[in-house]
Amino acid sequence: MTTGPAPEAASAQTATGTVLPGDLAEEIVREIRSAGEYRSALDPRQPQRLVDLRWAALAAGRVLGRRIQVLMTKAVHDVDAPITARLVAAPVHRRTVPTQRQHGS
Repeated sequence: MTTGPAPEAASAQTATGTVLPGDLAEEIVREIRSAGEYRSALDPRQPQRLVDLRWAALAAGRVLGRRIQVLMTKAVHDVDAPITARLVAAPVHRRTVPTQRQHGS
């Protein structure tokens, strides 16, 4: 059995031709910590890129200890128009204990 050269770190390419980092989750964490959000343009003809972005958002959320919201533009009319994805840390909703009902006498 022969083996080829070792595979390099996986990278994804956006619709604009820019290469996404091999570990997208780490890049998302860095951007959210420094700028408060992560933005990316995705080609609607490559749905796997959207899946990769969502999985990376889940992984980034685990690192940050918060849920990450993925907000996207809709590709309604123009199939060739890129989808803009914006990832932000979801607001923290504190759970409250409901007050006990007061029983009248």
